[in-house]
Amino acid sequence: MSTDRYIERVTSREATVKRPATIREVAALAGVSVSTVSNALAGRRSVSGESSARIRAAAHRLGYRPGTAATGAARTQTRQAIGLIVPDARNPFFAQVAHGVETVAQSFGWAVFLASTDLDSAREADYLDRLAGAADGVLVCSTSGQADQVQHLVDSGVAVVVCDERLAVRGAGGVFSDDEEAGRTAARHILDRGARRIAMIRGPEHLETARARRSGFRAELEVAGRSLPPWRSLASDYTIDGGRWAADQILASDPRVDAIFCANDLQAVGAAQAMRHAGRGVPEDVLVIGIDGIAWAELTEPSITSVSRHPHQLGAEAARLLIEMVGEDAHARELMLPVSLVQRDSTRRVGGNDRTA
Repeated sequence: MSTDRYIERVTSREATVKRPATIREVAALAGVSVSTVSNALAGRRSVSGESSARIRAAAHRLGYRPGTAATGAARTQTRQAIGLIVPDARNPFFAQVAHGVETVAQSFGWAVFLASTDLDSAREADYLDRLAGAADGVLVCSTSGQADQVQHLVDSGVAVVVCDERLAVRGAGGVFSDDEEAGRTAARHILDRGARRIAMIRGPEHLETARARRSGFRAELEVAGRSLPPWRSLASDYTIDGGRWAADQILASDPRVDAIFCANDLQAVGAAQAMRHAGRGVPEDVLVIGIDGIAWAELTEPSITSVSRHPHQLGAEAARLLIEMVGEDAHARELMLPVSLVQRDSTRRVGGNDRTA
């Protein structure tokens, strides 16, 4: 594309944009991806000189500045608002995280702007950009690994706290759960209840939380001298349908399975449904345990034993840290929250006839 034609295209686009430009619009105008824009504006060498020039021209013509509201003189007057990005607001875990964020924010007189990405990385990138311009800081619960753009926000002076899933971002705060210990706790519990033919429904392999839970669970089984053959270990997404599907596959491979560890509570709800549909009693025939500590787990039939990651506390601590970073210009720090077992009916043997290992 010639320079004149490109400038004409940019100018035409600029005339139609009345609100502040977003990184998504810069990417569309320059004909590149959102991550390429982020890398170019951060000065990373992975972007070619030609692409970088197009991106900077588009950003200049549209008046785009990443995190404008949180940089320069604008930071001298806070909006007393937090931007919160979650992957799925329908997931009760993130609903409880959001409630924790809001509880603390309200106690400080701050507002919370909630954005749910529906697991869409492009939407997450757009929300990161928009919230950085509308709030004093951004709290990110990401499952898409947008580390480059989050790093760009931090480098631009935006206060950022990463929550739940880790991102390789320098200068951001972080609040996480001890996911490896959660897996170990789940394994110890079902072993103590006498489980022998144990199965595992893993979480999505690209998520560090899922890998940590799997690692902790396997490590504790090894300590007890128990094996986990591959046909009793399947990965699924963090949903009820995913848990139901994986449990069906496990049961088809080994009808005598007597315990299922699920990487989150929604999977555990689905696994319990699959067992009942197959005529297997929970917990009479099969123990089921999950991780997260969502409120739903107490309301199902049977109620689901869970290793709680205390989502409300996770959100509350993340909000407290973010407000501290904005208000006092404090150094970013990382918090690791402990987990705890909440035993319910899905691992409680009827009539007290728990087996011993």
